[in-house]
Amino acid sequence: MRKWKEVALQNSNKAWEKQGRKALLSGSFEDGLAALEIWRSEATMRTHTRGAPSVFFIYLFCFVSAYVTDENPEVMIPFTNANYDSHPMLYFSRAEVAKLQLRAASSHEHIAARLTEAVHIMLSSPLEYLPPWDPKEYSARWNEIYGNNLGALAMFCVLYPENIEARDMAKDYMERMAAQPSWLVKDAPWDEVPLAHSLVGFATAYDFLYNYLSKTQQERFLEVIANASGYMYETSYRRGWGFQYLHNHQPTNCMALLTGSLVLMNQA
Repeated sequence: MRKWKEVALQNSNKAWEKQGRKALLSGSFEDGLAALEIWRSEATMRTHTRGAPSVFFIYLFCFVSAYVTDENPEVMIPFTNANYDSHPMLYFSRAEVAKLQLRAASSHEHIAARLTEAVHIMLSSPLEYLPPWDPKEYSARWNEIYGNNLGALAMFCVLYPENIEARDMAKDYMERMAAQPSWLVKDAPWDEVPLAHSLVGFATAYDFLYNYLSKTQQERFLEVIANASGYMYETSYRRGWGFQYLHNHQPTNCMALLTGSLVLMNQA
């Protein structure tokens, strides 16, 4: 009896292996129990839901926001006619800034200390950390660090608004990034990850520093966010990260698109 089971199992495995090889060669696998086919092309997983990732993140954001609001109504950011009442609005409201500043000096002092250290390093060597004005120099290297550093600098400005030097550096930082025709890397124009980092950092800084920007800066920087977000949206229809869930670029790029879109929605 045991021997019969072993033979049956071996035959079953061989049958599945044979069917699997056939599927790989033909480009599809058909389940005998249902007319379900899983297509492959050049070792690339495809779906017919190219717009789903962005919708998923937006749905998740709304769901979590609704849940948190139900648990604690005080955390809700005022929202009227599809517009938040003011900036900042991405991660916290203007009414919550004072609480954040208080926590930076108490319960979250250890986090604020690391942020302060990073910003002081940037302020000590501004030319080393500020993005270059020259587009050729900006695009000549893997430049996601510019977006990463800008986000940290902007958060520092929220916590310590009395530090004029840091705020001036942040605005200079944004001017330099806004002067670039593209945030892509010259030798990797097919990779949107550096652009995504730049977009997240720039849109976050725009939200955090909005009330410190001149009217001209507000309009020009918003146009930069619109152009970058529009590029990411259009590109999502022809890049793998736009429709593949198991893709390391997907969360980075889709969150950048979401961040830029939320800022644009607020200004629309």
